[in-house]
Amino acid sequence: MTYVAYPGARQTATRVFVILCAFLTLVQINRVGGGVIANGLIEQRGISPAALGGIIGAMSLAAAAVQIPMGVLFDRHGARLTTSVLSLVGVFGIAVFAVAETATTLTGGRIIIGIGHAGAVTTVYLIVLGWTTPDRVATISARLIAISGALSGALATAPLAIMLQKFGFTQSFLLLAAAILMLTALIFFYVRDRPPGVERPARPKESVGKAFSAILEMMKDRDIRGTLIMASCFAAPFATIGGLWAGPYLRDVHGLDQTGAGYVLLVMVLSLNTGTLAFGPLDRIFNSRKKVVLGSCAAMVLTLGTLAILPHPPLWLALTILVLFCVTSPFFVVLAAHCRGFVPDYLAGRAITCMSLVGVGTIFVTQWVTGFIVDYASSDASVAYRLVFATVAGLIVVASLFYARVRDIPPAPAAAE
Repeated sequence: MTYVAYPGARQTATRVFVILCAFLTLVQINRVGGGVIANGLIEQRGISPAALGGIIGAMSLAAAAVQIPMGVLFDRHGARLTTSVLSLVGVFGIAVFAVAETATTLTGGRIIIGIGHAGAVTTVYLIVLGWTTPDRVATISARLIAISGALSGALATAPLAIMLQKFGFTQSFLLLAAAILMLTALIFFYVRDRPPGVERPARPKESVGKAFSAILEMMKDRDIRGTLIMASCFAAPFATIGGLWAGPYLRDVHGLDQTGAGYVLLVMVLSLNTGTLAFGPLDRIFNSRKKVVLGSCAAMVLTLGTLAILPHPPLWLALTILVLFCVTSPFFVVLAAHCRGFVPDYLAGRAITCMSLVGVGTIFVTQWVTGFIVDYASSDASVAYRLVFATVAGLIVVASLFYARVRDIPPAPAAAE
């Protein structure tokens, strides 16, 4: 699995991956626990519902804003050192959030968290890139992201709600900050960007200005532009459907109560992580990254298109389609491997963070646009949500048309000859 063989190689790699998985699990609680956190803010801080959107959303916007400079830091200083330092910023943000009493201070805490932990997923991908052979990167990174996603999704529901009720808002988040601080120390002392004996890839000497201008040069490549356009759909479809409108759709169109819709949303999240795990080896099975991504897009368009066409599908059919949509949507690890193949090693961090910037930014835009659509068509709930499904499917179709022109980079080129 690793580039070099030495005594204890597998045990060392396992230790590195376990630490990264645990770190990503705890960091993502702040991202996926928005609903539980919102309830805690209302009950224990007296925050109005009108202010919640800004508080919860501030973290994602901050994370998107720092992706480009973070990519430069990853390439110049490595994932392990960059993450160790920036995670201290994130821990400080959690501490501020824990003790904050006003909406302004709570928003500031979430912004600091977003800055400090914006590169958590990229860190996992880049360190896996250094520890595994190129054909195994998607498989291993998908495995770690899926496991951490499932665990954080579970921890950010009932367990987080119980903690907030038993220990209070301040103590709960200070405990979370302490746990992440401990894992940050483990990353600094026990994680390395690559195995012992493997030198860091040579990179040209760059001033800060040249480091940023290299991103503009990278954008001139048509293949890279195509993968970045496709990156607009690696997170936005699920975040818009599963993370925002699935609950209201199940309530308004199918009559589910909050508990029933909550169970469905939990199944959707678990299905997403199951899909992430399944996508990992697909590029090796088909010896193509482009076909896997386009296949995912075709499946999403088919499922969303079906929901857009059917005015009142039976509940069992709607649930089946939503689950299929979730399973087929998480193509990030395959697209990241494809994008990485177009750039030299010293630009890998910037390439992946550019993808993250596009992906996170599109979440905000898509949710904002679909919000207007639902509000405009609010007189007929079925029509409103069908327009949402059609809009997201349309975004995927447009991105796929650009991506279809990108040349493929098979994991095993020799096998393709």
